[in-house]
Amino acid sequence: MPDTHPLFEPADPREDAAATQRPPAPKRLPRTAPRPSLWPRPGQRDITEEATGKPGPATAIRAREWEMILASRAIPHSIRRQGSGYRLFVPRRRAVEALAELAGYAAERAAIVLYDPEAEPVRPPVWPAVLAWMGLLTAAWGFMLGETVVFGRRIVWKSLGAGDSALMLAGQWQRAATALCLHADPAHLFGNAASGALFLSLLCRETGLGLGFALTLAAGVAGNVLKVLIQGPGMHFLGASTAVFGALGALGGVRLANQWPPLTFRRSAPAGAALMLLAMLGAGGEDGMAVDLAGHLFGFASGAALGLAAGFWLKRRGEPGTAAQVLWGALAFLSLAAAWGVAVVR
Repeated sequence: MPDTHPLFEPADPREDAAATQRPPAPKRLPRTAPRPSLWPRPGQRDITEEATGKPGPATAIRAREWEMILASRAIPHSIRRQGSGYRLFVPRRRAVEALAELAGYAAERAAIVLYDPEAEPVRPPVWPAVLAWMGLLTAAWGFMLGETVVFGRRIVWKSLGAGDSALMLAGQWQRAATALCLHADPAHLFGNAASGALFLSLLCRETGLGLGFALTLAAGVAGNVLKVLIQGPGMHFLGASTAVFGALGALGGVRLANQWPPLTFRRSAPAGAALMLLAMLGAGGEDGMAVDLAGHLFGFASGAALGLAAGFWLKRRGEPGTAAQVLWGALAFLSLAAAWGVAVVR
């Protein structure tokens, strides 16, 4: 018996042909003229070129500034985009007022130096002054290499001022400063003078000339005192290397304070570089004796502590002026002169 269910009825070929026919294409509308621009509106004036002082549209940053300025002065305005830039329109009756407000803002901003945290501070070169003072110090150190007769009195500088831990523990603490001026031979002297000039130039660039020399002297004296207190009697030492490494430590401390807190590798790089220089240069001996690692280490540590304190102070108060630098330098010179005065009188 044939299946007469509707699902199994054969399809009509005429319906398939009608389904495959496409609908007729819509008729194209005739082209109309482009819509005329409504800008500038009647009564509006384009003051873009008058405000910028140059032809063409303004940048997005300048347009935002104009919008804030004019909105704060309740001047009606409109900013329209033109290509990659913007143009400013204001009512004609208030164009002069708007231009005056924009010019006043530009003049006020030009007089203000905006702080740039990434910019390095502009510092005058200090290395010529450092070289001049180091030249005078080198001449004085060379004068103390031998013996001197003053008013018929024979002065042996090394016996008066060389570092002796037993004598220092007995009360002659001025030797912590005078030992910095004495050297074993010319090679020892010029080596310390050259390295001292290098590190002092870098340190004084951060702190100023007078404060840099004061920090270096204080670090050298503190290093010698710590060495004697910790190691005890039985040591003899001389040379400015303790102060030289004190200058290196102070440089690292000041730079570390400027980049505080040192949470990144880049910020802690100055301290790491100073430690590397200590490891590379701190193995030099003095006077043919054993390597004075203790003096170098204590001088560096003292300089680092003093430099860190000075760096925080400079960060808060700023670099001292010329008068203050002269006072710091005079304090360092008078302290050293007083130490030698005590040594000669005793």
